[in-house]
Amino acid sequence: MDNNAARQFKDLFNKLDSKMLGDAIQAARKLVDTYPQLIYAEELENIENNYKLMLGYMRQGFIDPQRENIYNDLLARLYRFASDFRMSYLTQNVPFFTEMSRKSANRNFTNDGIKQELENFVADVAMLSLETEPGKTTKSKELYRRHNDFMQALFCHITVSKQWSEHDAEAIVKLLLSPTIDTIDAQLIVSALTIATMNSFDTSKFNVLLDTYLKAHDEKIRQKALVGWVFSLPSNARIPDRLKSKINDILKDTNIANELIELQKQIVFCMNTQQDADKIQRDIMPELMKNNNLNITRFGITEKEEDPMADVFDPGASDRAMEKMEESFKKMMNMQKAGSDIYFGGFSQMKRFPFFYNVANWFYPFHIEHPDISNTVDNLKGTPLLVNILNNGPFCDSDKYSFTLAVSSVINRLPDNMKEMINTPDALGQVVSSEEQEQPTYVRRMILQDMYRFFRLFTQRGQLVNPFDIERFTFVSNDAFSGTKIKEYIPDLCYFMIKHKNKDALKNILSKYDYLDDTRLQLVKSVYLLNFKNAPGEAVECLESIRNREPDNKRILSLLARAYFESGKYERSAQCYEALHETDLGNSTVSLNYCVALAKSENYEKATNLLYKLDIENPNSTPITRVLAWNLMGLGKYEQAEKAYNRLLKSDEAETGDRLNAGYCQWLKGDIKAAVMLFKDFMKANGNGKQANSISSELINDYEFLTKHGISEIDIRLMADLTTYEA
Repeated sequence: MDNNAARQFKDLFNKLDSKMLGDAIQAARKLVDTYPQLIYAEELENIENNYKLMLGYMRQGFIDPQRENIYNDLLARLYRFASDFRMSYLTQNVPFFTEMSRKSANRNFTNDGIKQELENFVADVAMLSLETEPGKTTKSKELYRRHNDFMQALFCHITVSKQWSEHDAEAIVKLLLSPTIDTIDAQLIVSALTIATMNSFDTSKFNVLLDTYLKAHDEKIRQKALVGWVFSLPSNARIPDRLKSKINDILKDTNIANELIELQKQIVFCMNTQQDADKIQRDIMPELMKNNNLNITRFGITEKEEDPMADVFDPGASDRAMEKMEESFKKMMNMQKAGSDIYFGGFSQMKRFPFFYNVANWFYPFHIEHPDISNTVDNLKGTPLLVNILNNGPFCDSDKYSFTLAVSSVINRLPDNMKEMINTPDALGQVVSSEEQEQPTYVRRMILQDMYRFFRLFTQRGQLVNPFDIERFTFVSNDAFSGTKIKEYIPDLCYFMIKHKNKDALKNILSKYDYLDDTRLQLVKSVYLLNFKNAPGEAVECLESIRNREPDNKRILSLLARAYFESGKYERSAQCYEALHETDLGNSTVSLNYCVALAKSENYEKATNLLYKLDIENPNSTPITRVLAWNLMGLGKYEQAEKAYNRLLKSDEAETGDRLNAGYCQWLKGDIKAAVMLFKDFMKANGNGKQANSISSELINDYEFLTKHGISEIDIRLMADLTTYEA
């Protein structure tokens, strides 16, 4: 959309959302004057005249008990006009909407006409069973071709349709719930409604999605409607009060509330798809490819010849290779069971077939009669693979189409033994039982994967509202859910976000559900401040407030100790860790944290005494040795500290910082050459060998410690130059 038009429409809808009717009328008039060719403005003139009458009556002092209702009615009428005006602009200026409009332009869609076409199709398919070959196949293909043309055009028509009336909504709900139409057609209509309502909010279309979700018996239709109305929620105040009230009422049903929370979690798995794909590509696929028995070349796929001497020189090599491959495969399957979209990485490369040039095909439920894959199906006849894909494959519909098209393109280049394998019932490997496929969670996951692929891979996706955008994907933070029962589930949902390290989700949710009297939410907020926002000072305030209410809560005390430490309040941190240490003497992690806090508060002697005890109880513990070495250095026991650092640097668990600290020890001990060598090793290991300020910044960070142990500011500057510039 043109920047100027986008700004004007945004201004108009902002005024409507703020219920500033007079300003909104002026903004609408300005738009109409700018683009007079887009819409017939009779309705705007009627609204203007009605509003002037309203102002006139008020000016004369008339008291109208219906004034508020009339005002709200005029707002609603102006919203409808503005939405229709915006859609007219989109269909003439934005390529996606222009194309959708063009594809549906030559058809006259009426509610009765749509109903008749869908019902006739079901009847015609039923009649095919009475036909005999050879004419049956020809008639079947022609029937599905004509119906597909109709559905493709209907999808486009709904996507760019203007605001619906309540009568339109009632007719479509009745149609979607009717047993006389095909479930595939109903699902595709729901998807079209979703795209339409997301991009131009329409209370009537939204009601269709909501009512279909509440009343449908077909689980696939029901779950598509759920995803549809959730994704269609506007990100501002545009949703009317009556719809908010309706959402509030349905959320009193625990099952619906649970389903929404599950949906929110599944969306997060979609958001993690890229990192899951990267993990598979980086950690799993290399092992699978290394240990498979195939050569993939540009001329086709061939089997590798087995080396007959392999097991002679390396007994058990083939068994180990198979175990590694199985282990990698299990890792991938476990990711899928946990909710990850493990197939996105592979199938994302298969969306370039002409099949996906039609928008509706991204959302079409998989069926082998689809005319756009009919030739492919003919090529694969006699292959159980297609039946397996349709009935048991763990893929979303979009990927099933991709897989079918891809297999068709390579089937003739496969070696005979692979063709034979494909013809077996177990060709797909892991399959999904029919019982699992009917579960709402599974159905919803497949729907979301279809949606995610569209909004990640479709070429014109940038022209559409994207439900997976950072600002939109946490739908539970939408104003529509404010004050509803959903708030009872928010703490557990936040724990899920913490587990999956989703900073954006936590930020969005906590901005809406930051209840000071809810300990669980305050605890979540504290973790967010510490782990994701790097704001330990704010976390301290939050945790102190919680501790006043729950002084014996160890979890809160532990977080408070950490928050004090990270905000530089080391003595308070040590006090908290001391309390934890005394209640759990056998916990070496708590004890070590206590020692670190004591060291930072310069209570080296107390820390060292405890560290010696820990060192005896946990011999060869690198973390304990590391803290002990620093404390010995703090006490001025440089010879003992040197021995500890030597142990550390010989360990496989040595860190780059150990070289820096070992350098401090040599410097304080008076061995400048050894210190310089260690500092140079540190710079090299840290990747900063060519940066002049690399060691200076480290020395500045530890300035207070060094000066307290007799190192002057001039010595620090000289050491930085000595390390950086001398060979």
